[in-house]
Amino acid sequence: MLRWLRLLTSSRDNQTPDVIRIGCILFGMWGLGLSAWDVLVLDHQFDMLNYGGGVAAILASTGAALGFKRKDEPEA
Repeated sequence: MLRWLRLLTSSRDNQTPDVIRIGCILFGMWGLGLSAWDVLVLDHQFDMLNYGGGVAAILASTGAALGFKRKDEPEA
C-alpha cells in the first residue's frame, strides 16, 4: 500500500515527492469531503453538474501543471 502511494505521489524517478500530485490528491479529497458534508449534514441536494464541473477543473489544471513541469524535469 505504501509503495503504491509513493508511486502515485512521486516524480518520474519514483523517489522525489511531487507537490503537484500531492496537491491534486489533497484538493480532490477536500472537495469530496465538502460535498459529503453539504449533503449529509446540511441536507442540501447533491448537484451532479456542479460536482462534475469541479472535478473536471481539478483534473484539467493538474494535467496542465504536469505538462508544464515535464519540460523542466530530468529523465529518470
